[in-house]
Amino acid sequence: MLRRSHTKSRKGCAQCKQRHVKVIINAPLKCDEGRPLCRLCTLSQRECSFETEAAGPEYLSVSGASSHEPSISPGGGSSPDGLADAAQATLGEALNLDHMELLIHAVCNNKDMFNLGDGSGGHTNADLANLHLSLHAGLDAPYLLHAMLAFSARHLAFLHPERAPTYLHRAVALQTRAVSLCNASWAGSGSAAVDESNCVPVLLFATVLGHHVLADTVSSRLDGFVAHYARCVDVHRGIYAVALAAWPLLLRSGLGAALAWSSGFTSRPPRGRHTARATELVDAAADLSDAEKAACRAAIQYLQVGFDAMLAGEDANGSDGDDEQGAEERQRARYQMLFLWTMLVPHEFTGLLLAKQPEALVVLAYYALLLHYGRAMWQVGGAGAAIVAMVAEFLGPDWEYWLAYPCEMVAACG
Repeated sequence: MLRRSHTKSRKGCAQCKQRHVKVIINAPLKCDEGRPLCRLCTLSQRECSFETEAAGPEYLSVSGASSHEPSISPGGGSSPDGLADAAQATLGEALNLDHMELLIHAVCNNKDMFNLGDGSGGHTNADLANLHLSLHAGLDAPYLLHAMLAFSARHLAFLHPERAPTYLHRAVALQTRAVSLCNASWAGSGSAAVDESNCVPVLLFATVLGHHVLADTVSSRLDGFVAHYARCVDVHRGIYAVALAAWPLLLRSGLGAALAWSSGFTSRPPRGRHTARATELVDAAADLSDAEKAACRAAIQYLQVGFDAMLAGEDANGSDGDDEQGAEERQRARYQMLFLWTMLVPHEFTGLLLAKQPEALVVLAYYALLLHYGRAMWQVGGAGAAIVAMVAEFLGPDWEYWLAYPCEMVAACG
């Protein structure tokens, strides 16, 4: 009997080739050749050989368990060739009752999805207003609505481990479609500019992607995490680029008050000395150029602002007073740097991390400590402690002095 002919993936990742996964249109198993990770390796939790081929910083690339599809950029980046069929398929799919479940979950559990681990879920009237703004904007920008549904599925996967594969599959499919729709929107607009008609949905879309990236599982190896981190930076740098390009328009939008507050927060001068040893290390580093030292110092400065906010009320360095308004302000600021740091660090610092420069890895361990302080957030969990342990193992005993503070604080927190 003649065997049915098939097409092998000549450009598939090494793992799919080794497993003899074939590229067959409409087949349930195929290497989609997606960068930076193919979908099958993600779903099966294998390390993908494409992972080392990181996307350029000008793109907003989706990462981790929820993101291995086209990159989006304000210039209307197109899908990789290997994703053309998948993109066409997802663009043609209609929303169904499963998606309605995700929408209802997003509306009814907004404070839990964006939980800041403070017991109140970080839920304010401003959060409700932003949710309503996102839903209304999603009617005119379907990519935003699909991104919100994808994040809702990711949250449900966390809440219901017994159904996690189902929800993770939905998260991948919806985020694939969201990115494809966003790319199609830019390509079809005939303009690469961020204007009054699209600045709000684009920024909200990128912000939801940033939350989704933070929820991705940390790799058990430093190599995998650094690659994941680089993709996370790509996403957040894209948010920053969008915000800068449309700042006057955004300040006049429904997001104006929140953005003005965020700008004031990131402009705060550092006050504490939690990062003093990291600064000492960078200042004495003989292998770093002046530009690289400046990039590391900038990253450390933002971390100190984060520690000041996180530990305000627990030490004198972060105190803003005991009045009710001051307490509300501290609570609002407490977890902001967990999300903002990857957006604010200079590009040169990311390059040092990708090169596994020891000084940059030490700075990363301090960010991991900041993450550990936010471990009550479902998006974070045990990620901070895991990153500190990975960095300590990679650098070895010669770097124990420089890693002493984050290691001791993680151990003390339990």
